[in-house]
Amino acid sequence: MKSEYLAYIIYPEPHGMEYFESDLRNSKQVIQLFDYCQILEAVINKEGWVYLIDKFGFEKLFEFNNISGWKDCESLSEYKLDIKNEINRT
Repeated sequence: MKSEYLAYIIYPEPHGMEYFESDLRNSKQVIQLFDYCQILEAVINKEGWVYLIDKFGFEKLFEFNNISGWKDCESLSEYKLDIKNEINRT
């Protein structure tokens, strides 16, 4: 496991918490992270997106997103484009 964090959440205050591979191994953990991202309390870095895409693939991440309600994408192709733009911003 790499020691570089993949995502960050602002809680618990005052220092927040870093997410590593071990924190993002199942759908429940990823959906929870997406929930925090939706309310702007967490951010996924470029390495985090690479890990999530490699581990789950775009189709599963799109399913997780639809459960979470984070990104308002109507199709898998729209979701892929949105995530690629997200990666380029990080």
